[in-house]
Amino acid sequence: MKFTKLTVDEYNLFRKINPCRDFMNSLEAMELKKMNHWEVEYVGVKEGNNVLCATPLTSIPVMKVYRFYYAQRGFLIDYQNKELLTFFTKELLSYLKKKKALYLIADPNVLYKERNIDGDLVEDGFDNSYVIQNMEQAGFIHQGLTNNFQVLSEIRWMFSLYLDGKDEATLLKEMHQQTRWSINKTIKQDIKIRELSVDEIDYFIKMMDHTSQRRGFVAREKDFYTNQMIAFKDKAKLLMAYLDIDDFNSRLKNEEENLQNQIKEVELKLQEIKSKKYTKKKKELDEAIALNSRNQKEAHELEEKYGKIIPMATSFFILDEDEIIYLYSAAYDAFKKYNAPYAIQWYMIRYALNHNYKKYNFYGISGDFSKDAQDYGVYMFKKGFNGVVEELVGDFVLPVKKLPYKLYKALKHK
Repeated sequence: MKFTKLTVDEYNLFRKINPCRDFMNSLEAMELKKMNHWEVEYVGVKEGNNVLCATPLTSIPVMKVYRFYYAQRGFLIDYQNKELLTFFTKELLSYLKKKKALYLIADPNVLYKERNIDGDLVEDGFDNSYVIQNMEQAGFIHQGLTNNFQVLSEIRWMFSLYLDGKDEATLLKEMHQQTRWSINKTIKQDIKIRELSVDEIDYFIKMMDHTSQRRGFVAREKDFYTNQMIAFKDKAKLLMAYLDIDDFNSRLKNEEENLQNQIKEVELKLQEIKSKKYTKKKKELDEAIALNSRNQKEAHELEEKYGKIIPMATSFFILDEDEIIYLYSAAYDAFKKYNAPYAIQWYMIRYALNHNYKKYNFYGISGDFSKDAQDYGVYMFKKGFNGVVEELVGDFVLPVKKLPYKLYKALKHK
């Protein structure tokens, strides 16, 4: 076995066949790191021409004379192979010392223990706690099984929907009743979806600013999102849900005409025979006509206030090898009743089905499932689509310069 630097092609070919691959350790993610002024390289272990393990290494200066290294969603390795993991860690440590590294963080894309939709552990489910044990034996310091969102760490808890063997009808049937109702409502209201280009990102930014003020979090700068779209290229999708007033009015007019025709038929029946059935039907149709009238009035008011095309919600997605990842979203409060975020999710779930993706990753949740959790509403939204809670094994630190690292930690926590 030989520790070595890898070419981009060597790394990428190995990554594509490794179960630890993730959009965060993709070449596109590394391009994003470069755009954000990180240095990027790839290292691994080879036996002859065969790559046995690999990782991206990104780094930035710290404490003026040292560098901080990050193996983002690394390593791509068989964590059960203690010999390989120990060899790789020893050689990596030696390599990082020469590079004046202060410390390294690795956050493997490996699930910890199997959980269900409620976040409870599954009896007799998989258990990958050996990864923590083997990493610690190799010299890493585990940072704990954290929950809630950590400022300096990537997402550790996720919510995912697996699509193998599913079709649209099955997925809808398995969703929570309220979620299914919301999706069907967006279909009835003809909420439309279109993809935004990077030049149209301001639709998203304006909604994100609105959402951040409503929810009380600090919005990211525009470049944060723009750079991701540029780095991931056609693997990034920014979608907008909107209402086309002309189409909406046309549908309402057609609906009104259809209802009026039904009422005429029922009234003729009632002239022939007084029936509870037709009396009830007439009442239902009268209520539907009244609702249609209110909707037409509302459509007119919306057009006067917002114009003919009304953006309502936006969401940002990444397409990886066999999964779609839902990263960010924003919506205007004024259009909450239109359920536009559900329209986007259903559009992308169907896209995933039609393009043979195996997993639809709703991504970050806090891991706190109590009603007092800061993200309880977000978790319930995602949970409504059905799926499972997933928990990664967490972050590992490898101190390289041990005494300076202790000083750095002490100063950082002052």
